[in-house]
Amino acid sequence: MIAKNFFLKVILIISSLFSIYILYNTFISFRYQLLLRQDTNNQNFTLSVDDLESIPEIPNIGITTLPIISQKAKYYVFKGDYANGIDMLEKGAKINPHIYYSDYLLGSYYLQLDQLDSAYVHAKKALYGWPKNIEHYKLYNQVLEAKKDTTGILDAFDYINTIFSTKDQHETLFIDSYSNAKLRYLIFKYPDERPVTKNFLIGKWQQMYEFETGVINYRNNIINIDKFNFSTTDGKQYSYDLINDTLKLYFKSNGKLISSFPVFYSDSLNTLIFKNLPMSVIEDQPLIQDQFFKKIED
Repeated sequence: MIAKNFFLKVILIISSLFSIYILYNTFISFRYQLLLRQDTNNQNFTLSVDDLESIPEIPNIGITTLPIISQKAKYYVFKGDYANGIDMLEKGAKINPHIYYSDYLLGSYYLQLDQLDSAYVHAKKALYGWPKNIEHYKLYNQVLEAKKDTTGILDAFDYINTIFSTKDQHETLFIDSYSNAKLRYLIFKYPDERPVTKNFLIGKWQQMYEFETGVINYRNNIINIDKFNFSTTDGKQYSYDLINDTLKLYFKSNGKLISSFPVFYSDSLNTLIFKNLPMSVIEDQPLIQDQFFKKIED
């Protein structure tokens, strides 16, 4: 009888100590969870690596059902430690796979790293696993934009249509993403660009935007260049010179320099390229843009 009572007391003491251990770790965890939450709300990363390592492993899921290791992983990624951060997220995905929080973050980080195939896998898991989170839909569309996958964007919106009756946010994101994905087919880089001669510039050129599909969208901006004059659609006329690869425009009245910009030509796409044209009058932070032209008349 004495041995039995002793055994029960030992069990009670061990259970009490274990309960105290669990409660203490939970209390400490709650304090850190509050800091994690505040950082998330303020979009800050105030906790150090030492702080993160001090967070108890019990419990492994926070009060919002997010895996704590996944919340910690964001700090490692922010500090540039992608290897540890991504490893922690993959572990977090196993702790609570039902809300796809870790897959959402993995998709975000792989997109930042321009690893589009991996970003696609995780972003798709997040959307189709937990479509109620609008951020999952937004991320998936961003990945599809980067992949120029207009069909995928249409399929994702069709899927959303089967789930939600009211979807104003989804419709706005769909329109933006579909438009952006199509714009990514625009050609902005010409690998075979080369300098041109002054005689080569002579002729009439029309501004346009060219798509990888071969479609050309012509603008109303037409320039006419002869041996001495550079004329624009609005009737303005300037004198010009070509020095090396830089075109210089001057007022005809006083010869004052107006603008100068590099000019090149792509033989493969028969495109004249004016680079870094100023589009604003803010001298310290000018808005610049490349413009592209096709010859329409010699």
